[in-house]
Amino acid sequence: MENTFSQKTSFKEFFKFTCPPILSMLFLSLYTIMDGVFVSHKVGSDALASINIVLPMINLMCGIGVMFATGGSALISISLGKNNLKEANNRFSLIVLVSLIIGVIFSAVGLIFNENLFSLLGATETLMNYCRSYGIIILLCTPFYILKMVFEYFTRVDGAFNFSLLAALLGGLIDLILNYVFIYQFNFGIKGAALSTLIGSAFSTILCALYFISKKSTLKYVKPSLDLKLLKDTIYNGSSEMVTQVSAAITTLFFNYIALKYAGENGVAAITIILFIQFVMISIYLGHIAGVSPIISFNYGAKNSLKIKEYHLYSKVFVMISSMIIFIFCFAFSPIIVRIFISETNIVYNLTLNGLKIFAFSFLATGFNLYTSGLFTALSNGKISALLSFSRTFVFCIIGFMILPNLFKLNGLWLVIPFAEFSSLFVSLLVLKRYKKVYLY
Repeated sequence: MENTFSQKTSFKEFFKFTCPPILSMLFLSLYTIMDGVFVSHKVGSDALASINIVLPMINLMCGIGVMFATGGSALISISLGKNNLKEANNRFSLIVLVSLIIGVIFSAVGLIFNENLFSLLGATETLMNYCRSYGIIILLCTPFYILKMVFEYFTRVDGAFNFSLLAALLGGLIDLILNYVFIYQFNFGIKGAALSTLIGSAFSTILCALYFISKKSTLKYVKPSLDLKLLKDTIYNGSSEMVTQVSAAITTLFFNYIALKYAGENGVAAITIILFIQFVMISIYLGHIAGVSPIISFNYGAKNSLKIKEYHLYSKVFVMISSMIIFIFCFAFSPIIVRIFISETNIVYNLTLNGLKIFAFSFLATGFNLYTSGLFTALSNGKISALLSFSRTFVFCIIGFMILPNLFKLNGLWLVIPFAEFSSLFVSLLVLKRYKKVYLY
C-alpha cells in the first residue's frame, strides 16, 4: 500500500486511480435517483414531493456517516503513513463501533417520534401518508446508511478501491432491481422504493464488513480501547462534511417551504427532481475527493510534500475540465434529463426545466469548492474545512433565500445555489492562497 500511495504518477495514472471511487459514487447516485424516477412515473408527483420532505432526515444520516468516514479515514491514513498499524486498527475499530451505536440510537428516536418529525420537516396533510410510508422504512435503514459510508471509505483507505466500487455497484444494482420489482410488479408504491433502499444498503454494508475479516485487508477488527481524543478529533476533522449535510438539510427545508409558497406541491416536486440531478452531478466530485483524500492524508503523515503537490495539481485540472463538461451537459440536454423524471404533459415538467437551466450554472463552481473543503479535511485541518462548508452550504444559501425569492419569486429560488457556489468560490481561492506555504501544495 505504501508504494501505491507514494509512487510518482502521471495524470493518466491519477485518473485511473481515482476512477473507481468516482464510478462508485456516480453509480450509487444513479441508483438512488431511481427511487425518484420510479415513484414519479408509477405513483405520482405528490409521492415524489414526499421524498424531498424526508430528504433532510436522510441528509442528517449521511452527514453522520460521512463525518466519521472522512474524519476517521484521514486519521487512520496518517497512522498508516507512520507505519503504526496497531494505532490504525484501534482507530478503525472504535470508529466503526461508535458509528453503529449512533445509527441505532438515531433510528430508535426517529421511529418513536416519526409523525412529529415529518410534520416538522414540512409534510402537508396531502403528503403525510406518503412521508410515513417512505420515511419509517428509511429510519430503519439508518445504521446501514451510516456504516455503509464508513466501510466504503475505510476499504479505500486500506487500498481496496476496486472492492469498494464492487460493493457500491452490487448494493446499488440490488436497489435498482428491487425498486422495479416492488413498485411495478408488486405495486408496493412509495414503500417499495424505501424497502429496496434498505435491502441494497444492508447488502453493501455487510459485504464491506466481511472484507475486514479477510486475508486481503491490512486493517483488522480489534477490541478497541476508548479514546475520547480520537473521537473528538474524528468529529472535528470530519465536521466540514457533517456541516455540509446538516446545512443541506436546512436548505432543503427552505427550498420546500418557498416552493410550497410559490407553486404548491408541484413546486416541491420540481425542486425534488433538481436536487436529484444535483446529487448525480456532484457525486463525481465526491468520488474524486474520496479517491485522493487517503493519498493526501497518507503522504501528509509521511511528510511527502512532493506527492501532495502532484495530486493537488492533477485535482485542479480534473475539477476544471469536469465542471465545464457537467455545466454544458446539464444546460444543453436539460429537456432530456427532466423527461427521465416527468412527462412533458405534467405541469411539473416546465417548472423543473426552467429551474434546471438556471441551477446548472452552479456546477461551474461546485467542484472546486468541494475539492478545497475535502483537501483540508485530508490535511487534518477540520476547522478550515468546516468553515468552507458552512459558508458554502449555509451562510451564502441563507443570504440567497432572504434576498433572491423576494426579488425574482420562483426564479429567485433557482438562483440561490448558483449565488452560494460562486460566493464560496471566492472564499475557497482566498483560503488556498493563505495556506499554500503551510501545507506546500
